[in-house]
Formats: sequence, structure tokens, C-alpha cells
Amino acid sequence: MSKCKFCGYEGYGIGCNQSPTGKHEHSDDETKCDFCGYEGYGIGCNQSPTGKHRHGSGAKCRWCGYEGYGIGCNQSPTGQHEH
Repeated sequence: MSKCKFCGYEGYGIGCNQSPTGKHEHSDDETKCDFCGYEGYGIGCNQSPTGKHRHGSGAKCRWCGYEGYGIGCNQSPTGQHEH
């Protein structure tokens, strides 16, 4: 089970008194959004500071799921595919 990187809680959303944003943030599961646990990518995350789903580090881009590297990610704030 994935846990918040700040406090170890298994849930998502608001209520983390250790996080600078006050929200639980998971970064240990590449199959789910760090902020809400959703398995999809793109816009629609109401817990993310960017409003977009970002997954944990792994073999795919954290923002769009692409397996490549470099520029061209239309979901990442930097435009780069981040793994």
C-alpha cells in the first residue's frame, strides 16, 4: 500500500500536518497519482497544485505515461517527460 511521503498515512487529500501544502502526497507508486490515487493522467486532479495528475517515479513519465524522455510532454509544467 502506498503511503504519504511526509507522514506515512495511507489516504490522500487534505489533513497532512507534515506537508507544506497540508495535503498527503504519495510518490512511491508509479501506477497512481501522487495526490489523489487516480490511475489516469492529465487534467482533473483537485488535490494537485497544478490541477494535473502526477504519478510516482518509475519507467513512464510521471505526467503523461510516455516511456520516452526529453521534450514534448504537454502535461508537465516544464514540457519535459519526467520519470
